[in-house]
Amino acid sequence: MIYGFDILSGIPEDLAYRILSDIQGKLSVHYYNMPINNSIRGIMINSSFNQYFLWISINAGILMRGKETIDIDFTGEPDFSMLEEKFKINAAEIFGKSIAERLPPLCEWGVHIMRYGMDIEAGHISEIMRVFAKTNIPSAHLRAKNAATMIKPYDYPLYRGNPEIYPKAELIRLGKIEYKGLMDDVDNDNKIEESRDIIRMLLVHKRGDMGYARRIMKRFEMDIWRLESHLNPLVVTNVFIKSYLDAIGGGDFYKYDKAVEIIENKIPNFQNRKTLLELLNDINKKGSVLKALESSSDKRKFRNDLKLLRDTGINGALLDPYSRFEIIKNPIDEIYEKCNMYSS
Repeated sequence: MIYGFDILSGIPEDLAYRILSDIQGKLSVHYYNMPINNSIRGIMINSSFNQYFLWISINAGILMRGKETIDIDFTGEPDFSMLEEKFKINAAEIFGKSIAERLPPLCEWGVHIMRYGMDIEAGHISEIMRVFAKTNIPSAHLRAKNAATMIKPYDYPLYRGNPEIYPKAELIRLGKIEYKGLMDDVDNDNKIEESRDIIRMLLVHKRGDMGYARRIMKRFEMDIWRLESHLNPLVVTNVFIKSYLDAIGGGDFYKYDKAVEIIENKIPNFQNRKTLLELLNDINKKGSVLKALESSSDKRKFRNDLKLLRDTGINGALLDPYSRFEIIKNPIDEIYEKCNMYSS
């Protein structure tokens, strides 16, 4: 579920220039030509306020399993001491053993960027992608050609802090998902067919986007600077779920007439029923939740009414009138299930 992370640490001047000499590099220039099965995918050294900093991009899949694979494991993180040992081995392959031994322990590095990912099954992908576009998620976050992959962990999405959702088969077709190690001989045509009902969710949090994560860490007295706290399943799952609910929201997706029928039959309170029908009518006329929100004269009331609607099990983003479905289930239940698997 953690795709990767960027970390940084202060290092002595002599160590900085020794590393630059070994890689024939320059200050403030990123270098990415790393061994194929090394979790360190990019490095950079810069100088700020008379202090030298080493920046490292890490592929978490390679760090944990020793190889890059097409799928994402949803198990809790291994013991941090195991990650530390593997990190030192990977660092020694790039910098040499003598330099690797002088680097700080992994748990003492500061975190700059965290990347999360999840693959979930979602039947009728074309339909669900259309209805996602009617929520609060920006349309750019649904275009596979804009996808960042963990093969290039430094290639961030244009927008950070919100989920990006793509059909996995499309990512494979466009060459946005690559394979390493034991996956070198993969048959893309077969993988496209196997992945046709799967969407891949990406979430990239730069440090400036981590407000929600920091609030969780403060509440549980975690260190908001150190990497180890950001790998805590409590933080990862809460941030991931909140980002989905902020952008997509809970509740299933219905055609307008079906949603109206549910409200009329299942909401006993007259005022609540009137409020939800007016909200649904407004969304239907404007074409999307986002457009209805943007045109609302009272956005706070709109958000409160939308929460009430979603609490009834109706998302508010409506299926197209010509859709062959009257309802499509929100994949939020599978997201919750996989997050529970990860944190258990």
